[in-house]
Amino acid sequence: MSAAQQPGRTALVLGGGGVTGIAWEIGVLAGLRAAGGRLAAALDAPALVVGTSAGSVVGTLVAAAADAGPDWDLADALATQHAPSTTEIPREVDLDALFERMSATADADPVEARRGVGELALGVDCSVSDDRRASISARLPVHDWPATPLRVTAVDADSGELVVFDAAAGASLDDAVAASCAVPGVWPVVPIGDRLLMDGGVASMCHATLAAGHDRVVVLVPFPATGGGGSRPLDDELAELRAGGAELVVIGPDADYLAGPGQTALDPAGRPAAADLGYRFGRSIGEDHS
Repeated sequence: MSAAQQPGRTALVLGGGGVTGIAWEIGVLAGLRAAGGRLAAALDAPALVVGTSAGSVVGTLVAAAADAGPDWDLADALATQHAPSTTEIPREVDLDALFERMSATADADPVEARRGVGELALGVDCSVSDDRRASISARLPVHDWPATPLRVTAVDADSGELVVFDAAAGASLDDAVAASCAVPGVWPVVPIGDRLLMDGGVASMCHATLAAGHDRVVVLVPFPATGGGGSRPLDDELAELRAGGAELVVIGPDADYLAGPGQTALDPAGRPAAADLGYRFGRSIGEDHS
């Protein structure tokens, strides 16, 4: 049994939600730690961190911070969400249209639905790839895989297959995170080995079942992960984890975030408000779990 699967240990699952989702997740985690209590203590040394899309960025932050010891915090990352960015690139995305495309062939085969989304992803102009890669790298506090176990998800744009990266997978951390954040129709696919990869959220907004085998799983998601098309509903994943005996804590999203910065998930201008809302929400939850 690996360290990441030892009973009694906690896995943290971080879902997708765009640039504002990154800020919100950082705010929630900072608020939890400020509140202290049982839930914050459970996250002091996560046995595993699973990150999808926005969650892959925050997962890297958490894993790198956890490497530093039990007194880790996200103060610098939280402050960054309030500072003007010279690297983030604003984008607009019609999520309803994207989910509609994902649903087009879902009744027949979810993997086929992902291939359909892959066609959309493969059609994005790759001339912005270098700028996008620089933007992703600027978000990360480290560029080598952390010692704390971290899994980052992406989807093969050609086959529709889920691809999970970790320290042993042979991909650079920056490439894995860039692939996990490659929103189809918005950002170009990311080549890793012989694959062209797109956003891990195409298969699931959270990939919570990658945390199977842990006694406690904390799921943080800034987006209504009800699924659609190739994206597996979060409720299905949670049911599978419960059947395996896991204690679950599911956080978010709250109405204030969804009505505010969650409406423009890829607009960097929404980061300060998202971080503040997340911090307030996380602190409230932390106090409830004290």
